[in-house]
Amino acid sequence: MIKIKNSFICDKPIDEVFGLFARIDKLAWAFPTVNRVEVQDEDNVSIGILLKMGLLPLDNNLTLTVTERTKPSRLVAEGIARPGGGLARAAKLVGGEDEGLTLIGLYLDLEPVGENKCRVRYLITCDATGNLKRIYDAIIRGQRKKLESEFIANVGEIMGGKVVEECPV
Repeated sequence: MIKIKNSFICDKPIDEVFGLFARIDKLAWAFPTVNRVEVQDEDNVSIGILLKMGLLPLDNNLTLTVTERTKPSRLVAEGIARPGGGLARAAKLVGGEDEGLTLIGLYLDLEPVGENKCRVRYLITCDATGNLKRIYDAIIRGQRKKLESEFIANVGEIMGGKVVEECPV
């Protein structure tokens, strides 16, 4: 299982930060490589993701559901990613519709740091198998720092405030 874990500090109070993350339509756009967001309801979203491995575009379709909201300190979203045509070809997937499914988890824990600051600890899990896992591992190895920096910058842009990475990888 791939795990990406980090933290950052926001120059906003915890309630305001939680309010942003609790809105799945806003949260979805914080992830780098997202090119499409379709909100189903306040807990469910479909997301189009386009990753690159070299010059090869690898598309993925993610359905994500908020499974826990504990105001103001915790949010959990879980879902399933289905490879698009480019990713399926790269992973040499030939089975049925269920081949190549990847379980995704997003775990956000917030804590106040002073009156108007908040620490966000996040864990993203990606449970893939076979060739798909090898492709994800290669992408993460080559682009992890860039993807994390873009995520943190996107959160700052969405919140309209300063966000500083706390534990650089």
